[in-house]
Amino acid sequence: MPLPSLRALKAFAETSRTGSLAAAARVLNVTPSAVSHLLRELEQSLAISLFAGKGQLTEVGGKLGQRLAAAFDAIDVAVTEARHQAGDVRVSALSSFLTLWLVPRLGGFQSLHPDTRLLLSTGMRPVDLAAEPYECAIRWGRGGWPNLDATLLFRDRPVVVTNPRLLQSDPRSLPRLAAGTRPDDWPLVAAALGWPDAMPALTFETRALAVQAAVAGMGSAVVDRNLVADMLAAGMLAEIAPDPAVYAAEGHWFVALPDRLRNRSVRQFRDWLVGEAGR
Repeated sequence: MPLPSLRALKAFAETSRTGSLAAAARVLNVTPSAVSHLLRELEQSLAISLFAGKGQLTEVGGKLGQRLAAAFDAIDVAVTEARHQAGDVRVSALSSFLTLWLVPRLGGFQSLHPDTRLLLSTGMRPVDLAAEPYECAIRWGRGGWPNLDATLLFRDRPVVVTNPRLLQSDPRSLPRLAAGTRPDDWPLVAAALGWPDAMPALTFETRALAVQAAVAGMGSAVVDRNLVADMLAAGMLAEIAPDPAVYAAEGHWFVALPDRLRNRSVRQFRDWLVGEAGR
């Protein structure tokens, strides 16, 4: 018995997924009547009823719809991956890590690996590397993510930074610039420095924005020293560090699914990151 047409199977998968002919038609860019025709064709080909009436699926229809949706999703992922060049490495990174640490160093990676193209994106949430089109990611945390190969780049070492010209005044009196994503930064460092607790004068979405405000002379910010080491060396920022140094339990990690590390370009990117972090 010949298999049903792919067009008919796709029409049923989308109808099952969206719950209506009209919605499926919009996804497929056809008319609802064309979808209805394809569904009748599929039922005739299979010699079974897929609908129990009023858009409700039969038990067989429900199971078939779920399996077809999963199969077409797998096809979409395979096609998307095939469209990317073999040397492309899609990376999800935290915005502060990307802005403050990675971007200033990328020229070195491109010089070493000119055939590898990094496709970089940022976001506030950890991407699902099993379901989303990324080869790897940079995460902030304590490690131990299930099913992921994780390599620690550096542990978070929070320090207070400000514009050097502001050091002429009492550092404790400077307006505090905070990152909304890191509410524990100031309490941790202020306690280590013996400074009184105080509310931030300004709160930004990310550490990178708070650091930019500190460079502009708007006050002092707390940031991982690893992220701003070059800015400190260049004299753009001055550091007020607890003694002894404070280290957070969290850090920046390179993470990837184990099978992604079979890709030579992904391994080269990981190894380069580890080398740069070790400097």
